[in-house]
Amino acid sequence: MNRRIFFVLTLIFLFGIVPFAANAQVQEQSQQLRILVWADLDAFPGSFEENTEAEKKNTDKEGEDQFHRMFGFAIERTKQVAPFLLNGMINGWKFEYTPYDKRRGVKEFWEFDEIKPFDKNMNPIEFHDPEAMDGKLLSRAYCNRTKQQQIEYKRWCSIVHPHIKGVGRGSVEKEFDGIKEACSMALKEAVRQYWRTLEKNKPKEISGTVLLIRDPRIYVRNGQYVVDLDFFLETDRIIKYTQF
Repeated sequence: MNRRIFFVLTLIFLFGIVPFAANAQVQEQSQQLRILVWADLDAFPGSFEENTEAEKKNTDKEGEDQFHRMFGFAIERTKQVAPFLLNGMINGWKFEYTPYDKRRGVKEFWEFDEIKPFDKNMNPIEFHDPEAMDGKLLSRAYCNRTKQQQIEYKRWCSIVHPHIKGVGRGSVEKEFDGIKEACSMALKEAVRQYWRTLEKNKPKEISGTVLLIRDPRIYVRNGQYVVDLDFFLETDRIIKYTQF
């Protein structure tokens, strides 16, 4: 069987890939979200280079097993990362932050979580255009907002919410948890930098929610995941030391 055809068919079987039509109508981000996601390939022997003559004599079953080994890890990782990021764009994330204050002897506290779990039945994800490149499996994740979610998104856009952004890092060795850690640190950095510009004296406590906007940018540098994220910010509560 032709290697390219077998590759595509295997991804469709494993990943539920939906072929992308070049002339498909592109909807607005308020209705449909489209993000680029990637995952490292599993560290099994083998590569995407052409097989040797000896390898070509393997049975179809052996070839299928090889593709499962090559792509199974990357596909499962993508199925973790995509819902996590899309949930931040649909439902948002929440946080509580107590800045470090040496003079007052206050330790830093930071808590970050999803507002609610991602519902794959309400917001099914389709993966388009899979491509193996530089030891990674890249694909585009498509997800439609519900009517109610579109109304909520317009609320975020219509009300004046500050636009904040931050960069965070997490250990590659922690795998998916490393990506979540990097996103958490990016949000903390964004909140910290924003309030630094508004408050001369650091507050005692800040809590609020954010909506992830634009394309999340994730890459690897020096053994760490690095994420560059943009948000709309809605502050729920800010407590100043002068209030005590």
